[in-house]
Amino acid sequence: MPPKSHSQLNNEEPSTSEFSQDLSENTRKAYATDWALYMQWCRMQGIPPLSATPDHIARYLTEISASSGLSSASVRRRLAGLVWNYHQRGFRLDRNSPLIADALSEITTNEQCATVIKDAITPQEIRAMVATLPFDLRGLRDRAILLTGYIGGLGRSDLIGLDLHQYDTEGGTGWIELHSEGILLTIRSKTGWRKVQIACGNTDLTCPVYTLTKWLHFAKIRSGPAFVRTSRDDKRALSTRLNDRHIPRLVKSTILKAGIRAELPEKERLALFSGHSLKKGLSVSVDQSSGNQIEVNLTKAAGF
Repeated sequence: MPPKSHSQLNNEEPSTSEFSQDLSENTRKAYATDWALYMQWCRMQGIPPLSATPDHIARYLTEISASSGLSSASVRRRLAGLVWNYHQRGFRLDRNSPLIADALSEITTNEQCATVIKDAITPQEIRAMVATLPFDLRGLRDRAILLTGYIGGLGRSDLIGLDLHQYDTEGGTGWIELHSEGILLTIRSKTGWRKVQIACGNTDLTCPVYTLTKWLHFAKIRSGPAFVRTSRDDKRALSTRLNDRHIPRLVKSTILKAGIRAELPEKERLALFSGHSLKKGLSVSVDQSSGNQIEVNLTKAAGF
């Protein structure tokens, strides 16, 4: 039986890939949650879910964006969940409806307008941030993350995606090569592969090469993800790769502990910095494809 015709549906046949039954377990769980939240909203609005119109869908998307602070990408993902759930019930939700498209466009515009330009972290500030970390396994890991990310000018996905060796994991986005004079990172970028060279510093406390090497040693990491979670008692490293949300949390927490921009209210201080603040570090970016060059980071020149 073909999908039912209704006011919120179009007459186009859905693509095979869009409604494939071959969904991962995580995707199915996410779509189930999407539908449950939408059903709850419909009940509160007094709207029968299967009688909803594009106007109702547009209102729902706008409200969850405003109330939950969801990004435009997350809202679109929620919409995909609704489209799939409607299809499972014999309906076709027209995601290209002008009302829905206008709502998505407005959500994206508002998100762009609200984006705060993140401050770059200075060498003095990163040293102060590192100094707030404890001298335990977790502190050693976080110190390696901050220093490697700062000196290498790495984004949070670059850092968290690092493996110890090439081909260690399917989810890896780069790998590490340890040398006597420093470390060489190979990282996948939008244009291909790029290399980041990080030299040894003047002092062990702020040297990214020293801290990364010590973290890998004491965490007993021989292969797989370079940055992983630690046990609750902080006695051992686990095999699970860190979530990339750890990076902005780490940056913000050490910013506060170090007393950086203390003249500002805490909310404003936190809004000024994110994981992207590390990426604005000291690296001189040169795409490997344009001359097969290497990104050079003058660690010692920064006083590290």
